[in-house]
Amino acid sequence: MAAVRYHMGCGEQRIEGYVGVDIRATPVAELVLDLNEPKLPEGQQADVFFSHAFFEHLRRDARTPHLAALRGSLAQDGVVCYIGLPDFERIAQLYLEGGPGIVGPTFDLFHVYRYTHGDPEHQPDWWEAQLHKSLFDVAETGRLLRDAGYGSYVVFRYAYPGEDAALDLNLGFYAVAGKRPTEELERECRAYLAEFDGRFVRLETLRFEDGRSRPAAYARATSGPQRKLAQRVAYGVAARLARNTHPA
Repeated sequence: MAAVRYHMGCGEQRIEGYVGVDIRATPVAELVLDLNEPKLPEGQQADVFFSHAFFEHLRRDARTPHLAALRGSLAQDGVVCYIGLPDFERIAQLYLEGGPGIVGPTFDLFHVYRYTHGDPEHQPDWWEAQLHKSLFDVAETGRLLRDAGYGSYVVFRYAYPGEDAALDLNLGFYAVAGKRPTEELERECRAYLAEFDGRFVRLETLRFEDGRSRPAAYARATSGPQRKLAQRVAYGVAARLARNTHPA
């Protein structure tokens, strides 16, 4: 079974050695898929699912199904590495502190709008796809990965090349289906991102913020429908115990 590297939400950005995937037919998109729950061609698995500045364009209720679909298409040692997620907590902090700007001297309300909404007016023909439909912080990113059944992951932040190191408002994650030591994932993630140093990432600003390592079977059992079923059972047991403890 062929294993391939996929660039999800590629837009018009080509990365050598990666198959471009997008919801629109662009000059570099070799696969046009529904990115809410992407399904690879028959017989293909992924060594890597990579994206840059894409995940925030999905609707909130599509994020977990998207991640779960990727996990189900990974090769045995495959990874998912997504970068360019705007960190809302850091954005708010930079605004309140009057941090350094990018399109002006100060991180003003336009900067907040640009990062939280995606400045969709500059794409009038497909503004809805350009619109940011989700907000993220470190905790939310980790929760989505756990809900999607990933056994191990690390979440990190970094500054974009050419921007002030104080603008470390970009989040990313590096996730695998099975159980891997967090320290090992951090080393592997840093080595992988070296490929994009100076293009998408200022590697010297990379800082790991969160990490989890869980057995794959446990991760799957506590994700999606299984997690909801377990919650319903737990709530039912708690309600019964409460009735027995405090009879009418």
